[in-house]
Amino acid sequence: MSGTTPRLGLKTFDQSDPFLRGDFNDNNARLDAYPGHFICTSQSRPAWGPAQSGMRIYETDTRRELEWRGTQWREVLSAPPVFPGYARPNITLGLDSHVYYKLGTFNLNRPGSLMVNLAVEVAVQSLYTMNLYFRTQIDGADALLGDGGSYIRVEQVHTSGSGWQRTYMVPVMGMRSVSAGSHNFGIHMWTQLGSTTKTGSARLVTARGTALLVNSTDT
Repeated sequence: MSGTTPRLGLKTFDQSDPFLRGDFNDNNARLDAYPGHFICTSQSRPAWGPAQSGMRIYETDTRRELEWRGTQWREVLSAPPVFPGYARPNITLGLDSHVYYKLGTFNLNRPGSLMVNLAVEVAVQSLYTMNLYFRTQIDGADALLGDGGSYIRVEQVHTSGSGWQRTYMVPVMGMRSVSAGSHNFGIHMWTQLGSTTKTGSARLVTARGTALLVNSTDT
């Protein structure tokens, strides 16, 4: 008695069940509907037309996967998308102050984990000892890698005069699972008392970075 193959459902036959012309046509139609990847090299790509639009090839010499768009080859977007962001607040913070700045907004067509890497430029007057804290924000909420964000302590080096500013570049990282749709990322910075000094002055000069979409659960 005839049966079918487990994956494509192609009809099989034995001596007790004749194989008809229609069976051949049905099998051919199934194979044509599931062409799979065409294995070739970058120099031996097939010459296809509009009917083959959507079919893919795998180049053994370049290890690239390409899709035929009906008139041209396009590379499959297997690399994760990257979204840049930048802000130049150049704003002064006093003691125990919090500021939030959005750096970029974008749309995602699939869920995953959003990894944010920032470089934050700050300046502190030399008259004060201050603790500075930084966290990435994803969709308006703090996003962390580990138990906390980035932190630096700037010690006082002058006791009188107007003081001079010392500039620091601080790396900040965060990650959060996200769904498909619109998202944004930014920076959260705040200051705390660093000594018995009751005043303080720090500046958030610039913040720049990227958001990278990576797989969240597929390991």
